[in-house]
Parts: sequence; C-alpha cells; structure tokens
Amino acid sequence: MIRNCFSAHLLAPLGFALGLFATTAQAIQNIDVRDSDTTIARVSLRDQTRIRILDGHVTDVYGDVYDAAANPGGRLSVTKDETDGELYVKPMPPSPSMTGGPMTPSTAPIKVDIKSDRGTFALLLQPTDSIGDTIVAHVIGGSVKPSPAAAAGFMDKATSHERAIKALTLAMASPQLADAAPGREIPGGPQEVALWKEARFVLTRTHEVSGLVGEVYDLTNISTQRMVIDERELFHRGVLSVAARRLVLEPGETTPVWIVRQANASGK
Repeated sequence: MIRNCFSAHLLAPLGFALGLFATTAQAIQNIDVRDSDTTIARVSLRDQTRIRILDGHVTDVYGDVYDAAANPGGRLSVTKDETDGELYVKPMPPSPSMTGGPMTPSTAPIKVDIKSDRGTFALLLQPTDSIGDTIVAHVIGGSVKPSPAAAAGFMDKATSHERAIKALTLAMASPQLADAAPGREIPGGPQEVALWKEARFVLTRTHEVSGLVGEVYDLTNISTQRMVIDERELFHRGVLSVAARRLVLEPGETTPVWIVRQANASGK
C-alpha cells in the first residue's frame, strides 16, 4: 500500500535486503560495507545527511567532492566533524553556467571513497527527495577476531552472495556499470504489472547473472495526491532486494525501481 501526503509519517524503507538501503523508524540507514567494496546509500537532496562508522571514525573522503579551489565541479558538499569522526554531506547544485537553467542538484548517483580506521570502502550515494537522515556503516571484517574455519567458510559464502546482489543492483542503477550485467529488453515491449490502484508499475528490462535476476521497473503515481512509497511492500517470495531512486512522487511523476530475485523464483 502507498501512504498519501497526510499519512502519520513517512515509513522508513527497508530498501535493499542485507543492508543496502536498510533503515529504521528513526530515519537511520544501517549498511554493511567491506574494505574495497562499493555500497549504495541514499542522501537527501535538500538536507544534510550524516555519515558515521559503527564503532569507528571516518578519517578522510575522496572522489566527487566539492572544493572551491581543487575541485569546483565536485557534486558533493562535505563537512568533516574531526572530533566525532563523522561526515555531513549534501549534493551540490550545478553552476548556472553549466546548466543555463535553475540550480537544482542532479539525481545522478555520486561516488565517493570513505577512509576510516576500520577500512576503506566506496559509497554510491543516490540523491532522493527525502528528509536528511543518518547513514551508519558497519565495516564487515574490520577488527574481527579469528573464527573457526567452518564459520569463516560460511561467512565467505554469505558475503559473496551479498556482493553479487549489490553488484547487480549497481549495474541496473548506473549506466556506466551496465557492462557487468547487460540488460535485455522485454519481448513484446514493456509489461505492466498489477500493483496498487494509485500506481502504474511497468517492467522495462531484465538483467541476469549467475543465480540472480534483476528487474527494472518504472513506477508512476497516477493518483491525484502525493505518493510515499514503502519498499517493504514490494517484497515477495524469492525477492532479495528492492530499491527505488525516489520514495516520494507527486501526481504524474515516475521513478525507476530495481528488484533482485533468485533466478528460480517467480511471482509478484
């Protein structure tokens, strides 16, 4: 079900299974990251988003970061809290000379590398029309005590599966990564899938990798009221992760939705 604009409050989305977009009712995105890995997280277009490391400190940030002298074209404004080892980030609007129009931040993903005392990892930050919240990164493997071989083997297998889900979602969401999992058009053209009476949900493309199927949908608000999307309600049998570029849609607006399911699972 979709909440309209006078619902009690915006339900925090579950987002990607296994921690990709996981949040709580207190507007916290809990994400699992690994040293040298890339993970997607959500940032607000209009508010600052806080980034902190669970039981650790951010020591530096690199990438598409705005700097008036060194990188004036950087797309992410970053404020460092040296005392607490945290970051406060916000997408930068493009300069008028670059756009010739309104200074509105782009919704294209922004990639940054976060260096911490528990490891270095990359974040693909997806700007969304949402309130600012806190991203809490749990660095998997950071200062981990030795474990029995059997347990280590199990964790390696689980981690490999998580990484495959993340990689497939990244390939669907970012055109520059599409070569990792080439997409296929739907035979006979896009297919509309029954969802909610307030929405049109259309399957436009599929991606396949070993054991996983990625599905790309366009979700359109066909009602006369603002729509707040709760991604948890898109989870069904066999679905491993769900992500939407935007969680709030005005009447007539559309957002892409990326779903990853087990290759042998079906059903909506």
